[in-house]
Amino acid sequence: MRATPLRPGTLHRSADFTSPLTVPGGEVAGTEIVRELAPEVALTVWQVLRSVLLWAAEIPAQRGDLFERRAMEQWERELLEGTFDPDLRYPLAVIVGEMGALEDASDESLAHACLCVTEWGLAHNATRTALAFTEAAALCRPDHPRYAWMAGRLLRTHGYRREAEQWIKRSIRVAGSKGDWEAQTLGLNSLGNVFAEAGNYRQAAQTQSQALRIARKHRLRDREGEVLHDLFVATAHLGNLDIAENYALGALEIYRAGHSRLLLLAHDVAVLWMQRGQYDRALPVLLALSDQPDTLRDRILVLASGAWAAGMCGEESHYHRIAKQVVELAEQSAGGLGVPRALYELGLGAWGLERWESAEDFLARAEAAARAGGESDVVIEAEASLAAIRQRRAAVPSAPTVQRRSAGHETLTKRFVASIRSAPVPAEA
Repeated sequence: MRATPLRPGTLHRSADFTSPLTVPGGEVAGTEIVRELAPEVALTVWQVLRSVLLWAAEIPAQRGDLFERRAMEQWERELLEGTFDPDLRYPLAVIVGEMGALEDASDESLAHACLCVTEWGLAHNATRTALAFTEAAALCRPDHPRYAWMAGRLLRTHGYRREAEQWIKRSIRVAGSKGDWEAQTLGLNSLGNVFAEAGNYRQAAQTQSQALRIARKHRLRDREGEVLHDLFVATAHLGNLDIAENYALGALEIYRAGHSRLLLLAHDVAVLWMQRGQYDRALPVLLALSDQPDTLRDRILVLASGAWAAGMCGEESHYHRIAKQVVELAEQSAGGLGVPRALYELGLGAWGLERWESAEDFLARAEAAARAGGESDVVIEAEASLAAIRQRRAAVPSAPTVQRRSAGHETLTKRFVASIRSAPVPAEA
């Protein structure tokens, strides 16, 4: 393994928005990479990361002083001729080769190669490697808002909310300065989702309302649908349920049949209806959704919600049929993704049917699975439901009452069902 070939006396200079020698958690960049990668590749990957971060932090006019050209050419050859995974070696070689070009290096090629390493990391359970190289890509292109947005989105996905917020805010600022209205809409909507995940639904709704205004002003129809969808979620959590349904209807108008987020919107709306006690509105949508999800986790969650609604509607045959499917799929779920929540909802459905033993069994299993998986919200909900059943002190959930609803609300249920049935059938997971 080689040390990064820096020129003697090279000084590190700070560039805009760079703290490039740290990754989430404040550790020296590469600490987690070395821990999560196999020994035969860890040091090489860390050395490339360190080099590209130094390159990104340097004043562009001074980058020609960073590396020895011949040493970088030799390093590039060693990577191209190496023996470890070519899907990792080749992007690393591109990074080294570009930096070896010194002042002629292409920041776009560097950023793209960094994202290729990110893709490799995500495919090989090397999350911290993926995150570090995504940030490196954004640092290589500080003038490009979408790289910063990608970094923020990936960090948010993997639970680094504070770091995600920093990158997303940067993407919004850069997008505004460039007049990239689509990127600014994406950034504001993502920032709203960060706020929502922290429980700050009011700030989420305000931020996403700003995104909606920009999307409409610049006629970004697809982005408008996504913002309306996320505004629906934030507004529902604020308790403004009728307004939330109007947002959902607006999103449905844009999504129509076949949009990649249609099924997610339908499920989100059905869950809201169940939280409002409107199980009879939710059940047709959930039954229509039951064959649609294309991942095992989503299929489990959608079916479990359908079982819950069926139980609360007194549809015992539907409940037992769906519950059997959920149990079979849960046994296939590697890592138990979605299983605790699904078991909890099966318990609620059994409770609605007054099948006490079955309800208690599902809820106890949900609590145990949630504890093992660190899903504290499910633990709390399952414990409360178990206590109510065991002590018989809580009222049995009442059957759904027929409420007076506007024609528009009835139409929304029918339109979701029609849109779902018109959607392309997904491939088997």
